[in-house]
Amino acid sequence: MTALIYNFARFVTWPEGSFPAQDAPLVIAVMGDGSMQRELSSLLGKQVEERRIVVRQISFKEALGQNSPWHILYIPQSSPRRLASLMDAVAKQPVLTISTMQDFVRKGGVLHLQDTLPTVAFSINLDSAEEAGLTISSKLFRLADTVIKNGQVREGP
Repeated sequence: MTALIYNFARFVTWPEGSFPAQDAPLVIAVMGDGSMQRELSSLLGKQVEERRIVVRQISFKEALGQNSPWHILYIPQSSPRRLASLMDAVAKQPVLTISTMQDFVRKGGVLHLQDTLPTVAFSINLDSAEEAGLTISSKLFRLADTVIKNGQVREGP
């Protein structure tokens, strides 16, 4: 999962002003799930577009804050009501939301990962990415199993 998140980050462009300084890090926030935070810590020292990666564990309350200081938010399994609150909180903020939750992209998330070893399936909601000001490389969405664009769902790569 860590390698996937790292590689997906390489195919996303954040809007101007998303980073407070030229040398500011790419911050990955992990909500609540300590095991995922430990797993993602293996990315420390790696870079995306010359930005070092920082991994932070955050609470649900922190995730609801305005002007999120992170660029990627990993959301573990969550109740539908909590997910709706999270999606409202990060809407229109330059945050790449990622989860393994069922129907995540249909509920406003940007990227859903489905770890079905030996293959990996993923879905992208380009409408949510656009609302967040994120640009996702066409190379990535051509490989996606499901893409939501202009409210339309396209299945299959």
